[in-house]
Amino acid sequence: MINPVQKTPRVQSAVDELYFRMAELQYFAEEACKQHFEFVMAENMRRTWAERSILYARPRARDNTLVISWFEVRWYGANASKTRRMEKKAIIKPKNKHGYNMGTLLKRAQYWEVDMVRSVEEALIPIRREASFIAKAIGQLHYALNM
Repeated sequence: MINPVQKTPRVQSAVDELYFRMAELQYFAEEACKQHFEFVMAENMRRTWAERSILYARPRARDNTLVISWFEVRWYGANASKTRRMEKKAIIKPKNKHGYNMGTLLKRAQYWEVDMVRSVEEALIPIRREASFIAKAIGQLHYALNM
């Protein structure tokens, strides 16, 4: 007869490996988002206010999930009166998809950043896909550990 308690270290080891992979995916997502951010910041310095980028991507790890979202950034107020404020509005990703609608992103992108937005989003899609599968696996393994 097999003792179910003996399986626990293997299951816990699998959970640990999945958390490690999730951390790697978060790092890859942060690097892709950072690449876009640094490109945009360098280009924004050379542009007028009307030509500056309003897109911003950010990964967020929480519990056993990883969410990578695009935001639309707007500035309000005046620097002189110290009322300048940033407002971030999340761009909605279609449900049951691992990527954003490219048309939605590109209509908010400036002409000079279209290629960068496209390449970053194409790099983020497989990361989101794998992270969603890993999150489900971690949930199921936690359930198995707590039975």
